Amino acid sequence: MGHLSEAPVVGLTGKACAGKDEAAELFRRRGWLVLDVDAYGHRALEVEKERVLESFGYGVRGNDGRIDRKKLGALVFADRDSRDLLESIVHPRMKQEVAADIEEARLERRPVCLNAALLFKMDLHLHCERVLMIKAPLLLRVWRARRRDGLPIYQIIGRMISQRALFAKKKMENVDIYTVWNYTKL
Repeated sequence: MGHLSEAPVVGLTGKACAGKDEAAELFRRRGWLVLDVDAYGHRALEVEKERVLESFGYGVRGNDGRIDRKKLGALVFADRDSRDLLESIVHPRMKQEVAADIEEARLERRPVCLNAALLFKMDLHLHCERVLMIKAPLLLRVWRARRRDGLPIYQIIGRMISQRALFAKKKMENVDIYTVWNYTKL
């Protein structure tokens, strides 16, 4: 493992409830700027709200007029075409904003931790010098998801199954990938 640059970008990725947020917190405590790509997604949903409503119907709108992410999630995790459509709406904006924030951090010579379940799918790994793949056993991840989200087990399992292809082994060029197993808390 070589040395990192003066203002490195390290990616964190892994399946649902593997421990990415805990790992990101370790970087934050050491002064790194942590970019949570989920938060970019939440903002993109609001900015692209009209396109989302046109595409998925007004049934995904909550009482407050905003997108109800649980309702939308139930649709997109159940159907690949719906998920692809949503990603085509929000991912371009997310990628643009992440790239701008990384560039700003580089100008400030500030190290960045990029916390992104979809790091590879969105090609965000191209910004990274290193990637930490956070892993945890399936039953532990299911337990964490149940505790965090309160969803029925069948929905949790369905969402985890929908993520399988995201982490298929493939060769990534120009980035070192390290695996970190998380059996409890990091």
